[in-house]
Amino acid sequence: MMRKGNIAVMEFENLRIKSIDAFLEYTPRSLRWTAENRCNHIVGIQLSGSAMHDFGYQKFNLSENCVFFFNQAEDYSVEVAQKGVAYSVHFTTYEPIATKSFCRKIDNETEVVKLLKQIERQKISDFEGNSLTLSYLYKLCHLLEKIRCRKYIQTDKRIMAAKELIDAHFKEKDCLQNAAALYGVSRRRFNDIFKSHFNITPNRYLIFCKISLAKALFKAGYLSVSEISELSGFSDVYYFSKVFKAETGFTPSQFSNLLKDGQKSLPEIF
Repeated sequence: MMRKGNIAVMEFENLRIKSIDAFLEYTPRSLRWTAENRCNHIVGIQLSGSAMHDFGYQKFNLSENCVFFFNQAEDYSVEVAQKGVAYSVHFTTYEPIATKSFCRKIDNETEVVKLLKQIERQKISDFEGNSLTLSYLYKLCHLLEKIRCRKYIQTDKRIMAAKELIDAHFKEKDCLQNAAALYGVSRRRFNDIFKSHFNITPNRYLIFCKISLAKALFKAGYLSVSEISELSGFSDVYYFSKVFKAETGFTPSQFSNLLKDGQKSLPEIF
């Protein structure tokens, strides 16, 4: 155990589970939503589909066979590229967990799914105080910790530096070329390395960053479509409109009008 200020906190590897609140087999109903002020931690696996989870300081593209831990203390927004199925367990701990949320793609999901299925077979009413169910969840968390230590913490520092460069300079024309040069490989090789670490191609990540900025600028409410296009790193407003609609399902004008109308469904949609 360690302390953050006056609060005792635990690393993920040493967590002490207080209660298991739910097991979910989940298919999203919306394409976009925000998870805020959650009352529990989440562990699980994305079995199919694809969705970008944005924690602000980091982004995860959950796709087939991605395991994950979402820390209760961290809010995130979700953009679904393709609807699919995820299994997850929601639980609380006696102390806050210091370990940040993480996600990693695995080659073989059998062991993770087996443990999740064992938890699923227990009745929700039996979760609290059920030593067998708790043992399954501890085993699952231990397995995810091994995956995290093996594949996530030991991420190549150069690729993290290259990603940070993209985050800071995604509006610039030669951003990806500079990121590849920083890593010290060709653009083609950089594409493969980046995708293997973050489960998304550099080009797709670049578009995600640009469109995320564009949506934030639209919400500011005082810029034109052409101004937002330029500020988001698009040299052609017509190309910007095409990409924006492909990514959000709305033209820039439609998006702007919906914001102005103040539709009640906006938090869930956008």
